Amino acid sequence: MAIEHAKPRAKRYALPDIGHPGLRVLVYPSGVRTFVYRFRRGDKQDVTVVLGPASGPGALTLVQAREAAGDARRQRAMGADPADQKRATRKAEAARIAAEEKEARRREDTVANVLVRYYGDHADGLKSGREVRRVLDKELKGWAKRRVDDIQRSDAIRVLDTVKARAPIQSKRLRAYGRHFFQWCITKELVEKNPFDGTAVVKEVSRKRILTNGELRLLLRAIERLEWPRRQFAHLLLLTAQRFSEVANMEWLKLDLTSDAPLWTLPDSKNGNPHIVPLAPVAVEILTSMDQIKDSPRVFPSFSATHAKARIDEVMLEIAREDAAAVGDDPDEVRIEPWRLHDLRRTAATTMPNLGIEVGVVERVLNHQMRGVMAVYQLHTFAAEKRHALNLWADFLANLMVARESNVVQFKALEG
Repeated sequence: MAIEHAKPRAKRYALPDIGHPGLRVLVYPSGVRTFVYRFRRGDKQDVTVVLGPASGPGALTLVQAREAAGDARRQRAMGADPADQKRATRKAEAARIAAEEKEARRREDTVANVLVRYYGDHADGLKSGREVRRVLDKELKGWAKRRVDDIQRSDAIRVLDTVKARAPIQSKRLRAYGRHFFQWCITKELVEKNPFDGTAVVKEVSRKRILTNGELRLLLRAIERLEWPRRQFAHLLLLTAQRFSEVANMEWLKLDLTSDAPLWTLPDSKNGNPHIVPLAPVAVEILTSMDQIKDSPRVFPSFSATHAKARIDEVMLEIAREDAAAVGDDPDEVRIEPWRLHDLRRTAATTMPNLGIEVGVVERVLNHQMRGVMAVYQLHTFAAEKRHALNLWADFLANLMVARESNVVQFKALEG
């Protein structure tokens, strides 16, 4: 009753609890009331330990306050300092709460979530930002739901080795981009160690593989046997000389098939600049004959590059063995020299100069980024030149089929 009816004064004052030495209620000018325990240390210093509120929400009862004061007296009797104990308890509680909050945040710090923050904070501001996104999203997909601080060096080695077996250059890019990503995580105190540190660097060796005319002829014959959508996809990949991912992600809205100068616009190409690809008449014919996928902007459904290439190789080998059998050779001895889908792009780039196309035009067909002063001052679009180049390339491919002297293309096992 005394606590409830205590009136605030101009200055703070204390109400002692008779029979419980040291226990008091401090009444503040604001009307706030607080239970405290007061004692004097051996050095004659008066100390006040706050026990808790005496009024309002969460207020201690008088019984609870007397128990707390009794605990403080027992601590003194045992030689401990109640004030020090209180500070230690508060510090430990604060540390516990901070640890729980940190753990809760870390549960949300999955690789997928942190990558989004990394892109916005750093990668998207780079010229290579789109490529960084493409590589990390694709190759670290298996880590998406794992916490970034859970990724170990053994995980990085495993994913790098897996990618290296499929695409050595991609593995090198992954190591560079992944290492920078986790270094960024260290600066944000999300991880303590970079799992990509100490991993082996893949030596980048430029490929020089191009398909011969005979191999191109065999590929074109194989394309005729492929089923949808591999048939149309493989043919457009060859005709346009663009990257696998760009053709695979082609959208109808980016195509102009009805104008006098049909074209395909790639607003999000690898180097970050819009890229216009003129379409040869045969490419337009392929696209206009295709049915659109219901409720999808995409020209092609999603499919694996590995599976597509495996099917192409299967059909090419099938045709080559038929040709061998037709001339009396052993079909089982037929081999096709390994090649990759990206080699079609190099083949086009190598063949075009032989068709009278300037190398500078070829570079623009491939959408290779200009460097140095030319990147700043050369603003010509080369639209007409690119159309002429791709039309000549399409005619060259068509003539391979028309002018071939024989229907037989043989590939023998390479010695050594």
